[in-house]
Amino acid sequence: MAKKLVVRHHQPIRLWLGAGFTVAAIIVVILLAYFYGESRAGYDRMAAARLQDSIETLTQKNSQLQEQIVVLQREREVDQAAHAQVQQSLEAQQTKMLSLQEELAFYKGIVSPVEGEEGIRVQNLKFTSGGAPRLYHYRLVLIQVRTKEFKVTGSVEIKIYGAEQGKPVILDARSIAPKNAATLNFAFQYFENLEGDAIFPEGFTPGRVEVTIMESGHASVQQNFTWQSIIG
Repeated sequence: MAKKLVVRHHQPIRLWLGAGFTVAAIIVVILLAYFYGESRAGYDRMAAARLQDSIETLTQKNSQLQEQIVVLQREREVDQAAHAQVQQSLEAQQTKMLSLQEELAFYKGIVSPVEGEEGIRVQNLKFTSGGAPRLYHYRLVLIQVRTKEFKVTGSVEIKIYGAEQGKPVILDARSIAPKNAATLNFAFQYFENLEGDAIFPEGFTPGRVEVTIMESGHASVQQNFTWQSIIG
């Protein structure tokens, strides 16, 4: 019996296409499963993108605000420094003006003294802090009030009346002066400044100051000042 010859056509393209479609279908199924899972978990890609944009925008605005804060702080520091400088200058000018007014009053008192008995008078007396506890520096200005002015000589005695531990106390400026204190002698024709230091005892409270002027050849003259009127 004769054998039949069978001819089969080999088609590799169909095989590759079939395999490709199968792989594509698997990928599609996987992606669908992934997006379905995200959807089930509440994940929204659009919302996440919007949130990311908002975060970047807020971060940028925050950075800008930080820069503005730094600039404003610097401007405030500059303004404060300028204000302090102006205030210091104003205080210095006021102090200078007050000093000039006091000096003007002093010279007016010498040129045109107030009416009264002729002789030597206290034109000004000031006690100021000496920079240490209970230490005071005083400045006494004497003037001569006479129709005919000539050179006068003499000495001054300064007594401070007050209280210590509830008891009345009288201090002599010479006795409470530091070592090498200046003498309170005077010799002048128109006016003279006498300055010195005094150390008050601990617990002493001054009340008034008495100045006694002892001019050579004349009777002594006393003038009293309250402590509040001469402390500066």
